[in-house]
Amino acid sequence: MPDNITQNISTELYCYMCNHIVGTEDHVKQIRLLNAVRDNLKFNEKVTTITSGSFGEGLQMRGSDLDIMYVFRNVEVYDVKPRFHPNISYLSMDTDDVKPGYTKLRLEYMSLFNDLERFRDDRYLSNTSWKQRFTNKSKNLSIHGPCISDRGGIYDYCFCLHCKTWVPPAVQWITRSNNAWPSYDVKRNQVSNFSASMQYFNMEQNRSFINTVEKTTNSCLLYFANAEFFVGTCSTFSQRSLFGRIIHMFFKMNNKLLDSSVKRGIEKTISCNQSSITYLYTYYMSMICSIRAQSIPLNSAYSNNKYQYRQYKSCLCTLLQNIYHDAVSGWLMLASFFYKTKQYAKSLSIIKYSISKCTFEKLFVSIDMSDIHHQLLKLKSLQKKSIVQLWKLFFVDHIRFNDYSVLIPDELLKEVDDRQIAIPSTAYAYFLNFLCHYHLNNVRQYQDTLQELQLVIDEKYLIGDMRVIDMAYNLLCVVFQLLGDTESASQAFSQSDEY
Repeated sequence: MPDNITQNISTELYCYMCNHIVGTEDHVKQIRLLNAVRDNLKFNEKVTTITSGSFGEGLQMRGSDLDIMYVFRNVEVYDVKPRFHPNISYLSMDTDDVKPGYTKLRLEYMSLFNDLERFRDDRYLSNTSWKQRFTNKSKNLSIHGPCISDRGGIYDYCFCLHCKTWVPPAVQWITRSNNAWPSYDVKRNQVSNFSASMQYFNMEQNRSFINTVEKTTNSCLLYFANAEFFVGTCSTFSQRSLFGRIIHMFFKMNNKLLDSSVKRGIEKTISCNQSSITYLYTYYMSMICSIRAQSIPLNSAYSNNKYQYRQYKSCLCTLLQNIYHDAVSGWLMLASFFYKTKQYAKSLSIIKYSISKCTFEKLFVSIDMSDIHHQLLKLKSLQKKSIVQLWKLFFVDHIRFNDYSVLIPDELLKEVDDRQIAIPSTAYAYFLNFLCHYHLNNVRQYQDTLQELQLVIDEKYLIGDMRVIDMAYNLLCVVFQLLGDTESASQAFSQSDEY
């Protein structure tokens, strides 16, 4: 009987959290699947990536950060000595004279870079040196307890070593009964406290917050929300952008990893029997191909025509696989490819198609959902579609160029400045449209396009993320500079500085 009471209270708490705080069970499963698929694609022989913390469990709480674990596969920690592998460094646990829950790691086999300190006759891994080894790679990172965090406190990176056996103090947990702990008295105390807290829980006081959350939890599509990765203060449609940025962060400047991820993604897509997981692999493959295509050199003074043609075909084939992660940005990346190769007519055709998809009912980063969106997403035909299919149909994401991108227009190279840039897709579509007509000397067309670009930026059409408005005005500034209108260019630049 007491266990039944505890179970009922636990079920009530679970249902309350699903309905009012973290989203339905289906929402949680969707996020966990997205994390699992992305981590699987990131896997390689040196490092295993694990999205952990509350988000790794499929939950997004207000104010929570993003916890990512990197487990090194070429280093192993042990308590019971295993058979040594020649390519792996081994550290043994030394628990003498240390606090409970902590251990010293003593080197037993092979060398472990420069992170070791000598104590008596042995060498131990230095916790401080181990973390500084990663913080030294970027000025934006700092040590935060056992983790490494970015300046904004949005990410927590944990660089881990794996012990494949249970330590002796924890062995009893393997076979213990589920009812052995906590005790009945502890359970009753928790149940009593929960009942009391629910009794005095002011529903009216939290109604506005619950209503805001419900807007994003009524469907899988509406749940995904974030601002600047995980600020957690925005209940709007922008968490889709989160996964895209994580992909850019994971795979930046590592072509070997990109190629292996694409290959693994193709294998998983073909072999997977579950359509829902197949769609997720397709989504991430599309994102990866968008990044990979930007690093395929199209021109080289030291290569022959046959090599350049092979690179051209490789980049084109890769871009044709990058159109599945949202409605527009993948197509615009393809249009950029044709623009860079001076095929302006082809680029204009793709831009025209992309603009035709930028209709008023589309969803975008930081959008405030309207009744039209709610009614649209309640259609039975849409509810049968997967989250990835819905993203491709309705979501207009920013287009992102890496600092090494070969696809960014030459007119924007100064804007990159050794950093990744995100540009509103609607503004970029009209900007690229202008450039094509400008190089074709279609005066009437590029004048009309300039007016349309100004209107899109002034009205912030399909642009809800204020962090990218400055880039939209920078596009306008570049256009005026090309036309020799320095006064208008200066005005556009000053408007950019306001954001």
